[in-house]
Amino acid sequence: MATPYHVNYGWARIGPRHWNERSVVTLQADLGAPGRAAALVKELEQWFATMEHGTDPRSFPTSTVALDGGCQFPAPVCVDEHQVTAWIVSHGEDAFDSIASHAEALRRVAEDVASDVEITWTELPHR
Repeated sequence: MATPYHVNYGWARIGPRHWNERSVVTLQADLGAPGRAAALVKELEQWFATMEHGTDPRSFPTSTVALDGGCQFPAPVCVDEHQVTAWIVSHGEDAFDSIASHAEALRRVAEDVASDVEITWTELPHR
């Protein structure tokens, strides 16, 4: 089972700028599953396909992304045949809780493909 993501309210103070309601918050998920990266990308894309799609003027003003529950999901990147990188992006009052909720959903989607998937969660500096 992959390591679950636990919300870190101290994240609001990480980086050169402290969080405010206009900050864009991004959680990066690096998923490792030997030989199953393509299957992981396919499963994530299918999950994203069930969501609304559009642009977000603050996070993705010129790109269409999946949108759900206050979060945006840019397309995952297949790094090599073993690793995929995905992101969960949010802003506003509930950004951290929204990201934590969707991180759990992302973990479950990944485990459906590879029960032994390893996930490294990285809280990126706010922008």
